[in-house]
Amino acid sequence: MKARHLAIGAFLLALIVPFLTASHGNNRERDIPTPVPVEPEYVEEVEKGNQWFMFQRAYPFDSVPSEARLRAWESRPVESSRLKAPLAAQTEWQSLGPKPTTSGFPNNWGATSGRITSIAISPADPQLVIIGGASGGIWRSTDGGSSFIPVSDDQVDLAVGSIAFCDQNPAIVYAGMGDDLGYLGSGVLKSTNGGQTWSRVSNSTLPSVGSTTSIKVDPADPSRVYLGLYSMRVPGGGVYSGALYVSTDGGANWSARLPGLARDLAISPSDPHKIYLATSRVDTGGQPPGLYRSTDGGSSWSNLFATPYDQGKTVDVKLAVVSDQMIYVYTGGFISGAFEARVVLSTDGGATWQNRGSSGLDTAQFGYNTYITAAPGNPNSIYVGTRDVFKSSDGGTSYDNLTKNLTPSGSGFRFTPATSTSHIDQHALAFAPGNPNIVYIGNDGGLSRSTDGGTTFSSLNSTLSLSQMYGIAIDPVDPTISYVGTQDNGMQRRAGAPFQWQELITGDFKTVVTHPQNDSIVTNYVGCNVYRFTSRGDHFDRQVAIEATFGEPSSNPRVSFLAPLVGTRVNPTLLFGTWRLFVSPDFGNTWQAPGGTVDLTRGVTQFGPDVLSAIGVGTSNQNVIYTGSEQGRAMVTANGGSTWTDVTPGLPDRSITAITVDDANSAVAYVCLSGFGAGHVFKTTDNGNTWSDQSGNLPDIPVNALAIDSADSNTLSIGTDIGIYRSSTGGGSWVGLNDGLPPVVVRAIVADPRGFLQAATYGRGAYQFGTPVLQLPVIDLVTSSGKKLTISGQNFGSNPHVIINDVERNQFITGVTQQLVSLKGKPKKLGLVTGNNSIKITTAAGESNVFTLLR
Repeated sequence: MKARHLAIGAFLLALIVPFLTASHGNNRERDIPTPVPVEPEYVEEVEKGNQWFMFQRAYPFDSVPSEARLRAWESRPVESSRLKAPLAAQTEWQSLGPKPTTSGFPNNWGATSGRITSIAISPADPQLVIIGGASGGIWRSTDGGSSFIPVSDDQVDLAVGSIAFCDQNPAIVYAGMGDDLGYLGSGVLKSTNGGQTWSRVSNSTLPSVGSTTSIKVDPADPSRVYLGLYSMRVPGGGVYSGALYVSTDGGANWSARLPGLARDLAISPSDPHKIYLATSRVDTGGQPPGLYRSTDGGSSWSNLFATPYDQGKTVDVKLAVVSDQMIYVYTGGFISGAFEARVVLSTDGGATWQNRGSSGLDTAQFGYNTYITAAPGNPNSIYVGTRDVFKSSDGGTSYDNLTKNLTPSGSGFRFTPATSTSHIDQHALAFAPGNPNIVYIGNDGGLSRSTDGGTTFSSLNSTLSLSQMYGIAIDPVDPTISYVGTQDNGMQRRAGAPFQWQELITGDFKTVVTHPQNDSIVTNYVGCNVYRFTSRGDHFDRQVAIEATFGEPSSNPRVSFLAPLVGTRVNPTLLFGTWRLFVSPDFGNTWQAPGGTVDLTRGVTQFGPDVLSAIGVGTSNQNVIYTGSEQGRAMVTANGGSTWTDVTPGLPDRSITAITVDDANSAVAYVCLSGFGAGHVFKTTDNGNTWSDQSGNLPDIPVNALAIDSADSNTLSIGTDIGIYRSSTGGGSWVGLNDGLPPVVVRAIVADPRGFLQAATYGRGAYQFGTPVLQLPVIDLVTSSGKKLTISGQNFGSNPHVIINDVERNQFITGVTQQLVSLKGKPKKLGLVTGNNSIKITTAAGESNVFTLLR
């Protein structure tokens, strides 16, 4: 596959040094980090993310089997809520949100959610708005976007590519599934009641493992539908293939009309049989990429515009058809090794074209955030989606940046979110029928609306839960606090109520690891970049690793897109994997490779360089460490990484996604596997010398995570590509645990010893099963000396309230740990009197004993 030179807009805020002082929680003065916009040093390559996601699911073959997801869904184990205490009282999963997130720039981006790929508005009712999440399903609003509800959670497929109403009969709506930069889709969904309910209508004539780039309905015939579809084939070098497909029976049967990479399509506003197709590659007759037109509904085609780029170097082609005479094309590619993008315009039906160039446009990440559309009723007013939304009122000669996340700087653009009006990275735009001043935009941060043609935008994310999460961690002291890493919505923290989510740092963050002995956390960004925070994320400490830390080059390091980063949970030791294992005994201050240059992977193979994808370590013996690679190699060490044993024999040749070690016995471990056509959960009881397949009655679907219940090591919970399953027999026999949970990809799952489960999903945020069993605070001793008051005990949590003689004195708190609360102030200010003083602490768990201090 040719390099597409694409980059996700995950703008790492590499140095967070200044802070805002704000009142927070218990009214103590605390520092809230203020991200400092800088020119990004690292950006997430879309191709790398695409290949990582698909490689795991395809390896060792070059594609995912047809209908694999649907077959797995139909063969899944039955649901069961008969669980052991303390989960027994719970009957279904509860969404923790975020719904929405307070963004890192609340005055600019407002409340945010996850990536939106499509927006459709009913031609008969401007209040009926339907949006598609990249991997979060279809959502419907009847009040112009002020509130939404999910409407496709009964379908196995939640990755939405494109949505279209039928003009003749707006009760009919089609959705082409498969986000073109995420999970492949299972076909076409259809609604006949304005999007209230949906059913899959496409049959095997439409490839079910594909991504929809665009879907359109013949305005005169609701049964005639056009669909741009392509799929990605990986190991051994990615290859895209696809075509334009046509259905004449309402989406059931489909036929391919023009093979290649269909990127955009439009139907003539005057002739429904005349269609326009933008394609970045044509796979027949040696024809060039560009714009094609058919006057017979797709049976035959003529080329109207050929892209000017080198052979095989067209990155993308988008179009806006104002009329059969006036057509805009936005395209980009490589000429002599240099990237170039341009807007071209024809006013004579494609006979001649005017190159309007791209002056004033930010063309970075072209192909990831790329669209062009014309405002209804004004052919010279066009909107171009890039990282920002740009508007031209003169047909593409000049542009105004509407969302203002980036400002010109030298030959490029600088990230300046403090001037912005909506989240960065644009994917969809729609106008309200009859009013082109009402504009909806969908981006990596959710949905926004303008009522003044784009001059201002307001967030519409208050009821959307679309966060694409990579990992989740629960605070070891306060179970009401969770941390997650997300796609382009930063590292986030949930504190208190389910919907109180705060983005602590902006960008693409993966795993979060909590320090077991203090309030520090670490998180990793793209590549080898690891960052440390204190005060549960309120304070940025420093970056503790870069590529050079692990002996890797800054360009193309040999490390997974989702590099494994884990902690021991009993001490400050961190473990990080490239193609070898690195250990930090001091929570990131120093790193070493105990095995030297020993390659723990399969090395460089026909599939490319192998990298580590999983690390497992238990609490009983941290010298026993297991690793797994994307190409299926498993290794184990019994001496902290100095020497290694290959324990791959007995495991199928599939990507290893997770390794979980039994905390009571380090010889017992579980390996989770991606891919299809083999087992997905394997167990060892002898340090990997032998493995037993514990997949049992699981569906044939990738397994991404496994958690062992702390109270019963035979109780397992696994996160898969279609939900969560649970075994009470150490594997082999599984029941579904998905009530309240949509069929979403589950990336991580944690079994907290305080009696509950939490899961991170890729598209629907976080979920919890069970209720934390909280320990009441206990005061053992109170001492007073001068201006200092010290309360010793246990279970103080992270946000205790100190009551002295029936008056809360939290404003004097200077320090909090699980066992100690310190206050500073004159005795009179603290409310202390001569004689007996009653002192107690309240937390989320309740009220402590009353300690009497005699002064």
